[in-house]
This record gives sequence, structure tokens and C-alpha cells, in this order.
Amino acid sequence: HGRNPQVLLLDALHSSMVFYYSIRGGTCLNNHSHINLTSQDIVCYVGRDKHENEYLIKYGWPGDIWFHVDGLSSAHVYFRLKNIGTVSSIPIDSLPPDSVADMMQICKNNSIAGCKLASCKMVYTPHSNLKKTFDMESGAVTYHDTKMCRYARCEKDRTRVRELEKTKTPDMKVDYFQEMKDNERGIIERKKRMRKAQNDELYDPIQDDLNTTKMKAGRQGDTESGLDAGLDALEGMSFAPVAVSGPSDGNEQNEAFAPESPLWVREEESREGEPSGDVRFLRERGYSSSEATSACYDTTSCIAALSKLYNAAGNDPSESPLSSVDVPEEVVQARIEEKEVLMAMFGFAYDDEEAAATFSDMEDETIFDVVLPISGYEAPDRYESPPPLMLEVYVDSNIAPLYPNEPPVLAVVGGGFSEARLRELTKIIQAEALERAREEPGEPQFFNLIAFVGEAAEGIVQKEAAELKAARMKILEAEKAAAALLRDAQKEENPPNPNSSGGGFTSEAERRAYAKDVAAKAGFVANADEDDGKKVAKPKFNAKTGVSDRSLINDLFG
Repeated sequence: HGRNPQVLLLDALHSSMVFYYSIRGGTCLNNHSHINLTSQDIVCYVGRDKHENEYLIKYGWPGDIWFHVDGLSSAHVYFRLKNIGTVSSIPIDSLPPDSVADMMQICKNNSIAGCKLASCKMVYTPHSNLKKTFDMESGAVTYHDTKMCRYARCEKDRTRVRELEKTKTPDMKVDYFQEMKDNERGIIERKKRMRKAQNDELYDPIQDDLNTTKMKAGRQGDTESGLDAGLDALEGMSFAPVAVSGPSDGNEQNEAFAPESPLWVREEESREGEPSGDVRFLRERGYSSSEATSACYDTTSCIAALSKLYNAAGNDPSESPLSSVDVPEEVVQARIEEKEVLMAMFGFAYDDEEAAATFSDMEDETIFDVVLPISGYEAPDRYESPPPLMLEVYVDSNIAPLYPNEPPVLAVVGGGFSEARLRELTKIIQAEALERAREEPGEPQFFNLIAFVGEAAEGIVQKEAAELKAARMKILEAEKAAAALLRDAQKEENPPNPNSSGGGFTSEAERRAYAKDVAAKAGFVANADEDDGKKVAKPKFNAKTGVSDRSLINDLFG
């Protein structure tokens, strides 16, 4: 195919293996409701591992639809329509509902963390919307435009998953490049047939991409003349910052046009200025700089300082922790069992660090300090893609030696929350953990705490949204009040000019008085034919109306 022999050799060395499933078809939606797909019209294929996913990303077809578990590690699952002679793809919003449901079940079942959950959030988007940069790990992608992504909740359906697994093929070796070229030739042949039949109403993803590219080029210019050439020249220039002297009101021009970063980003930048790594660690978990500095002064580690601050906030044990505690065998056994269950639920850290339960020591079953992902929490858009929300649990090193007979030390980190919000969330979780320890002594806490943390985090997000809305309303009311005061001040400085067009009178009495004054100056006095003993000339009557000007004024102001 004219490809570099070294590239061909590299492709041959990497076994290109995928799985295929047979999924349900159905009637398409929207403008494609005239198309009824069968299982034979659809190709559902899954990459074997993250290395195979790289080939699927590289050699995908223009009309493929990519499915993935949102926020968790999972297989890359693709929906592809065979060239059935009329169309080679279906728009993402017109896919048959049964086909989408089957794709999500396959994707969820091929997720180490997602398959253990009762439900999880799914994302699917056209293959052309996947963005891959050189610095990303194998199998990792992002999106060109998030508006082209669709999200849905997938509930576990064991019956349907078993049915789909029966249709799964073994590993199949695929020449991705050859398949892509065969598809392109098929589309070209179909377009020739369409042109011959003069049928231009059918959806063509390649032509749609070409049209979009052409439209973008038209909007952006040709980069060779006029403003485009000037902009290209400016791109290579650097400008030194200009120092501005004098007082500043905080509304500088540069700041006015630069969007403000989320608070968690600004706080992350400010933490970089902390000289102590332990202080940065504690601030990242919601404690202030002064609290962290004080706690680190007489402790030997950041975990010990965290325990000190956590206990001072509400745990406040009756006795200071001992240097060493003899842990009963039943406590050790309870921890081992809980650790095994957590590892089975969340997988291992080397599978997916953001979705796995990460223990401080994976080999020693008696070591229990762990970081747990809060999969039930979804950060709002205003947080702008924050790190995942994680629950940290500390019991080792004599922090909570008798857990689960005593509550552990807990911390939350990430999720896009500010330091103050993290502190607020920690207090809520701490109160819940203490309550559970009193009501259910000796029972594992983490299974219930994981769900509780997600609900508490969502509650804080909603509370914050309500506060932001109230603040915006307050600002609007203040702006309205200021505008009203400004109008009143302008009226006092510039009283209304009755001679200006449109009037400007403050009352009906003022208007009538002004009209009488004008009438008097014009020689008309209501109900009087004389002025200072002098006869006033009577105006002529209007032949058409039979009404004189004086009669009108007398009627209006008499």
C-alpha cells in the first residue's frame, strides 16, 4: 500500500487482536427512522488491552461510535455500521436504543471497576471526536469537543450480559489498515452509485467532515493575506510585561479579558509556595496554612499531623494514643477480610490508579491504610475537569490501632473542592463515622462510607450552587439599586428641560402649568378676552372644524 516497510514490520510484530460481539439492531431515530438495522448490519468490536486500543484509535472509521465508562478504566467498545449499500454510518443521536443499551452493557462488563457497580455513567462519542496527543499513555484519549459527547446511566443487567457473552468471538487478528482502506473504497463506490441515482439526501460522514473542514477554512481565512497574515506574524512575537504605576482598582484590562480559574486551581498554585511538603499535604486536605504549620511543629510525619488535626476537630479521644497497642487477633482478621473485599471491588492500583483501592502495602495483608475512589460523585462543569474525589483512610502506625472497634482517621482530597469545602466535607464524614462506630461497633465502615461520601459531596455541590445563585441575585439587586441612585443624581444635576422633545415633566400639574404659560405668551388666556384692559384679538374660526384655538385651550385648561 505504499507504506514504510518498517511500519509494516512494526504492525506485524504487534498482534492486532480484538473481540467481536453480536448486538441487537432496531429502528433508527429522528431523520433516520426509515432505516431498520439488524444484527448483521452492525459490527461491535472491543480492543483486547490498552495497546490494541491504540490501533483502534489510529485506524477507526469516520462513522464509528466509541463507548467507554466515564471516569473509570474500561475497554474501548466501538459501534460500526457495515456498508449496507445506502449509508455507511448513522448519526450518534439516531442510533437504535437497543443497540446503545447493548454497547453500554458490553463496555460496563469489560471494566474492572465498573462491572462491580450496580450502575455507572457511560460516555459515547463519534470516533472523529477522539483526541490523542503524544504525551498520553497507551489507550488514553480526550475529546476535541465535549458537546459531541453523549452521557447515559447504565444499570447492571446480568441476564443481558450473559446473552451477549455467548456471542463473543475469540481473539481475532485484524489488519486495521487494510480494513480502513477497504471501507474507503466501499464509500467511494457507494458515492458513485448515489451520484448516478442523484440521491443527495443520504448521510455521508466523510462528505460531512469535508464540508465542515471547508466551512472552518472559510471562517478562518486563507492565512496568506490581510488580517490572517498579520495574525500569523504576531504569533511569533513576544511582548514583555509593562509595569503600570499608580493605584489599581483590580479591574485591569488584561484581567478583564482573562477568565478566572476555578478556586481549586488557584489554591493549588498557592500551595506551591509553601516551603514545607507536610503543610502542602495538609492544606490539600482542607486544613489552613496556620493549622498545618502548628500541627507539623511537634509531629514526626504528615500523617501524624493529620491525625492530630482530625482528632482536635471532633474525635477527641478520651485518652492519648499509646506508643504501641496490642491489637487483638479478631481485629486483625476483620481488617484482612475487609481488605480482600475492597481489593475485589475496586481492583488493583496498577490496573487503574483513579478507579482502584490503593493500599499503602499491597503485599502485607495486615497493613490497612487505603485510598478509595468515590465513583458516585460527579464534579460540576464549573470545576473544569478536576482530579477525582478520593477518600483516604488511616489506621496503621498507631493512628487507629483497634479499627473497626474504633473510628479511623479520614481525609478527602480532589473532586474540585476548595480547601474550605474539603474541610466542611471532612467534618460531615467524621460525624457520620463516629455515629456508625457508636451504633455498630466492630462492623466494617468503608462500604457504607464510600456511598455516604458521594452523597455528602453532591450535597455540598448543590449548596454551593444555591449560594452562587443567591450571590448573583444580590449583585443584580445591588446593580439595580446603584442604577436607580445614579438616575436620581442625574435628575438633580440636570433638571428636566420642558422644551426638549419628549417632555420631561414630573407631574400632570407641572405639565398643565407649563401649557397655560405657553398659551398666555401666545395671546390666549382661558375664559378671558382681554388682558390688562386691552382687547385681545380673536382668532379666526377654522372653517373645517368649526373650533377655534382659544376654544381648545379653554376646554383643556379652563
